[in-house]
Amino acid sequence: MESRLPRPKVTLTKAISTMEVNIKSISNKIAKEENNIPASVSNAKSTATSSFASKSTYPIKENKPPTLVRAKTLSTITRSNNVKTVKRMGTTITHGETKKPCLKPSVTKAVTNKPNSKPLITNSTAGKTNKVIQNNTDKLKRWDLRGRLAQTSDKLSAAQQKSKDIESKYNELKELVNTLEASEATCRTKAEKFEESNNILTNEVQTLTTEISTLQKHQKDLETRLKKEEELCKNITCVLNEYKEKCKTQETQITEQATQLTTLKADLELKKEIIENLTNTKEQLQILTYKMDKECRSLHNNIQELKGNIRVFCRVRPRTPKETEQMKALCNINYIDDCTIEISKSDGSDAMSCSGKQRGIKQEFSFDKVFSHKASQEDIFEELSLLVQSALEGYNVCVFAYGQTGSGKTYTMEGEMSKLTEGMIPRTVRHIFKERKQFELLGWEYQIKASFLEIYNEHIIDLLDSQPKTHDIRMVDSKGQDLYVTNLKIEEIHSPEELYKSLETAQRNRAVAATQSNERSSRSHSVTRIQLIGTHSTKQEISIGNLNLVDLAGSERLKSEEVVRTTETKNINKSLANLGNVILALLKKQEHVPYRNSKLTHLLMPSLGGNSKTLMLLNISPLDECYNETLNSLRFASNVNNCKTGNIKRSRMLLQNTSN
Repeated sequence: MESRLPRPKVTLTKAISTMEVNIKSISNKIAKEENNIPASVSNAKSTATSSFASKSTYPIKENKPPTLVRAKTLSTITRSNNVKTVKRMGTTITHGETKKPCLKPSVTKAVTNKPNSKPLITNSTAGKTNKVIQNNTDKLKRWDLRGRLAQTSDKLSAAQQKSKDIESKYNELKELVNTLEASEATCRTKAEKFEESNNILTNEVQTLTTEISTLQKHQKDLETRLKKEEELCKNITCVLNEYKEKCKTQETQITEQATQLTTLKADLELKKEIIENLTNTKEQLQILTYKMDKECRSLHNNIQELKGNIRVFCRVRPRTPKETEQMKALCNINYIDDCTIEISKSDGSDAMSCSGKQRGIKQEFSFDKVFSHKASQEDIFEELSLLVQSALEGYNVCVFAYGQTGSGKTYTMEGEMSKLTEGMIPRTVRHIFKERKQFELLGWEYQIKASFLEIYNEHIIDLLDSQPKTHDIRMVDSKGQDLYVTNLKIEEIHSPEELYKSLETAQRNRAVAATQSNERSSRSHSVTRIQLIGTHSTKQEISIGNLNLVDLAGSERLKSEEVVRTTETKNINKSLANLGNVILALLKKQEHVPYRNSKLTHLLMPSLGGNSKTLMLLNISPLDECYNETLNSLRFASNVNNCKTGNIKRSRMLLQNTSN
């Protein structure tokens, strides 16, 4: 762990530097004191030391006055430092001329004129000394050599004493310096240690400052959080108070409801018994409804078979606004009853037969149902809805519109966009989805698939696929008579809107051209195929019903003005002629029925002679100019109405068989 001691305020480097400065100042003082000794004293000291060194063999002892050696006649004289020189009156001996004393005045000058030396005597005493020196010089002139020698010896002893004192002081200072150097070394080691500890402490201080900064930031964050939490706490307390009030009201409600619960539990037990009884009765009723549904379907099928498996409806279209403006003549059409129609020309002339023989003026035809020009699309679909019901039950149903160009086939089958004028195909789709909900109540779930194709110039074209492909009609299996078309686009339908969209695309892609009979004439046979696959999970049953809605091309003779449409008209008439041949073969009950002579009869083979309920919607024009074409269409429809097929079976099987 890093130490958290406070950083020292006083650094050791300063102490060391002050010690070094003190040592240097002491050494400088010693040097200055040595420099302040007068030159005469130093010279005398040097001479004295040299003379003593030459005469005496032992060293000078410290703190003892020096011994002066005089001449043999003179005795040794020792003087103290403080003793003043006494004037002596010498005897008056005349030896001739007196010699002048050899005094060097430079000594005093040297002492007084030293620039760097410090004065040993103060200003007050300086004047006195100068006077004494002058007096002494005057007296020295009078002295003899001995007196001068004694004076110099006194001075020398005083200088020696002074030098000894200085040496003792110097030694003491040396010892002090040594002790200080030793203490300096120890202090340096301590200083190094203190520097290391100082570095450690600085690092610790830096880390602590970073930690403090982070802690300060964290503290600020915590303070902001605290403020938010306090606000939240206030809000929560307010909410808590509200909930406490609510709890009080709810507690009263709980007590009330507890009493209600006891009563409701008693009622529940009674109702459980009632529900058990109802579930038992419901199961029994479901079994009964299933049986009754089966019986209803079988009865419905029997009624349809009694009406005929190939049925023909005749519809007379009304005159268009354009035809009323042009005042075109109408045929004489009489509706004898719901199943019989009578027709003749407007001028009453006889109609000629194909053999050239003259026939009666009025010709009568009977069908399963005849609709006048006043009949609406809804009236026709009421009869057609029974067949759609059969398709949901698992039967194959085929509805095709026949008639000349401009007789109203496309209008009957497709109609217009409004609900009142929409045709059989949109109405069947709506009816399928309506009946589907009722079948779901009985336990049936339906999957609906649709495809659209046309037969144009004996070629099958997919109306939902823009890419050209080859399509062939093939058998599903070798036993049955069900057919399918190869490479045909089949779409799964989940709502009526989806089927309407695909129907619109099919109408846009269908081959249409303008002729003299009709501005927008269908030049191909359009086939709408709807497959209904129903599954009953509880009864483990599956039913498959196919619904074919066919809008045939216009049946008419080729006119000289329409040479451009020669190939189209030839192929249309050829396919319709083959359809007539197939119906004649069925009427005569021939062994070979020519279904494969055209693509149309080959595709309608299961509907005409196989396991299918077929409805032919004959559309005729009321105009007098179309009388011959109307007669041909009525004759062809009467032949179709006389055809009879065997009993029809619905395709219903068990789910276990399908899985195997």
